[in-house]
Amino acid sequence: MPRETFGGDDDSGSAAPEQPKRKIPLSKFGLAPDVNIRDVFWRIMASYAATRKPGVELSSLEHDRFALMRAALSVLSNPHGEEYGLAPRFIATYTSMLLMEAGWKDAFAELLERGLEDAAVAKLLSQALGKLAASDEYAERLGETFSAMIRGKDSNAVAVAYLAGMKDGKFAARMKKELTIIARGDIGQNQLNAIGVISLMKDDPEVKRSLVALLSHWDEGARLAAAEALGAMAGDPEVKAAAKRRLAEESSQEIKKALERIAK
Repeated sequence: MPRETFGGDDDSGSAAPEQPKRKIPLSKFGLAPDVNIRDVFWRIMASYAATRKPGVELSSLEHDRFALMRAALSVLSNPHGEEYGLAPRFIATYTSMLLMEAGWKDAFAELLERGLEDAAVAKLLSQALGKLAASDEYAERLGETFSAMIRGKDSNAVAVAYLAGMKDGKFAARMKKELTIIARGDIGQNQLNAIGVISLMKDDPEVKRSLVALLSHWDEGARLAAAEALGAMAGDPEVKAAAKRRLAEESSQEIKKALERIAK
C-alpha cells in the first residue's frame, strides 16, 4: 500500500526527597521559555503541516500533554474562533498523530472521549482516524490503541463509537471478536454501534451468523439493526431463510418490512 501523506492546506537517616525532573527548556526548540501552551500547540501543528514531524522533542512536553490535547479540542470545537491557517480536518489528524507518536495513550483516550460530546468534533476525529488507519505509518499503532480501548470497561463504548464513525470494515476486523461480543451481549447505543460496525464485514460467515442470531434478540432496536444489516446480504440463501423464519414471530411492523425485503 503506498504511504499516505497528510499535507496541510497551506500548524538524618531519612532519605533525601527525590528531586523533580527538570523540564528541558522550550528555548532549545526555538520556543521562548515563557511561551504559553497554545503557542506551543500551533508551532507543533505548523511543523506537522510542513514536515509531518512535531518539530520538538515530545518527551520534554509530557507534563503538558493534557494541555495540548485540550488546546486541540478547543480549536476543533470553535474552528472559526481564531485565525490559524489550517483546516480543522488537518488539526484533528495532526493532533492524533502527535498523541500516538508521543505514546500519550491517556491523553489520546481523553481526546476521543471528550470529542464525543460534540458531534462535529467526533466527525472530524473519525475522519482523521480513518485516514491514519489507511496509512502504513500509523495503522498498527492505531490498531493496538483501539484493541486496548475496546477491551477496557470504561473505554470500549468510546472505541466502538469511533469505529462506527470510521466505517472501515478492514480496520475493525482486527477487533471482530470483541465487537461481536458487544453486538450480541450489550444493550443500548453501544450495542447498536457494534452491530453497525460488524455489518461492515458482511462477507464474514461468523458475522452473518451473529446477525442472524440477533433477529431473535429481545430488544426491538437490536432486531431492527440486525435486519437492516442483513438487507445487504439479501441474496444469501441462509439469510433469506432466516428472514422467512423470523417473519412468522416478529411483532414489529417496521422489522417485518425489513425482513420482507430480504425474504422476497
